[in-house]
Amino acid sequence: MKLGSRFQETFRSALASLWAHRMRSALTTLGIIIGVASVITVVDLTKSLEGRIMADVRREGSHTFFVSSYVPLLKRTSAKIKRMPVDMQTIRELRELAPEITVASPQTNLWNQQMMVKAGSLSRRITYLTAIDENGLDLANLDLECGRGFTAIDRITRANVAILGARVAEDLGFTEASLGRSFTVNGQTAELIGILKKHGDIPFMPQEEDEETAAMWGPDAMFYVPFGSFRELARPGAFDNPFWRLQVDGRIPVKEAEESLRLALRRIRGLQGGDADNFMLESNGRAVEQVEKISRTLMLASGAMVGISLLVGGIGVMNIMLVSVTERTREIGVRKALGARRKHILVQFLIEAVVLCLLGGLIGLALGLGFGTVLSQVLMKHLGGVPLWSIAASLLVPASVGLTFGLYPAAKASKLDPIEALRYE
Repeated sequence: MKLGSRFQETFRSALASLWAHRMRSALTTLGIIIGVASVITVVDLTKSLEGRIMADVRREGSHTFFVSSYVPLLKRTSAKIKRMPVDMQTIRELRELAPEITVASPQTNLWNQQMMVKAGSLSRRITYLTAIDENGLDLANLDLECGRGFTAIDRITRANVAILGARVAEDLGFTEASLGRSFTVNGQTAELIGILKKHGDIPFMPQEEDEETAAMWGPDAMFYVPFGSFRELARPGAFDNPFWRLQVDGRIPVKEAEESLRLALRRIRGLQGGDADNFMLESNGRAVEQVEKISRTLMLASGAMVGISLLVGGIGVMNIMLVSVTERTREIGVRKALGARRKHILVQFLIEAVVLCLLGGLIGLALGLGFGTVLSQVLMKHLGGVPLWSIAASLLVPASVGLTFGLYPAAKASKLDPIEALRYE
């Protein structure tokens, strides 16, 4: 008999044996199914989260930098750093030393837990207002659904005008027809001049639980005012030490631009070679790196999780294969008496173990793709997709598990003495 025909016959015998005990075979693969489905779901969710965050980060462009006086408390304490504001004068000097800066836009949040917005009979509590200048929306890459953005005149005159996120506008009953309408913020009159396009919820951020008191997050929940206005609602010094968005010439490499800005800021603040930075300078590129690092960590965690599940599944496969060898001792004796060699018995039992685990991998893959897609759409509103390597791994790893854990039972079956096997009851 040719090698190919012999293998086909062995393969058919293995499948027939599995089908004859299909309920037991299905239960045996549960560990494999759960492990593979879990890791595929986690990978899909991770990629969806990464894609959603990356899309938001990249909307602002890789040549956007963020500067503020913030220094982490631990670093501030250990390095004895004295905080200094990043004010208008600092940015003026920075632009002189770093002419590659094309736009510098300040931003500050006006916090107040008791802030109430009222429009006619409708009202809602908000946590803060965000003050920006005429370049703020463009640098944050936020588009208007209707109305206009802020102008330099709005900033200079400290006009009491506002641009609302889609969710806030909806809660207050504002539409395009409401442009120019007045409403109040803690008793201060404001005029609606624009409404932002709907952006969607931010994954895993708290959403509304109580319509009156809950905080909201993301562009849809924003309440923008011109930089310098509504000072009565701001904490003392809020406009003297803002957070800054800097856009630099796109022709300059990001690393080079970041180093130039850092050196210029250190020079302005009189820092010497060994002194620690008393400011924060971050770029979108750094944010992308952090997101990728978190993604890799989640992948490793999911790998450990599936490893444990596959180990349990592999032990289950070995146990069932040993039971199968015991049950089929006479069958093995008959086959050997009819001329089957050790390698034929070995291959048949190995095929059974590998097919069991492969079937578990396929079912787990299908379930993982289904759960991952549904959860990604519900939680992230973004489909991430599963990379090819994870699909390949979901099949190759279970096959390896079947080969590894099926080897001992297969070897035991192949070594049975045909005479003793035929006598077995």
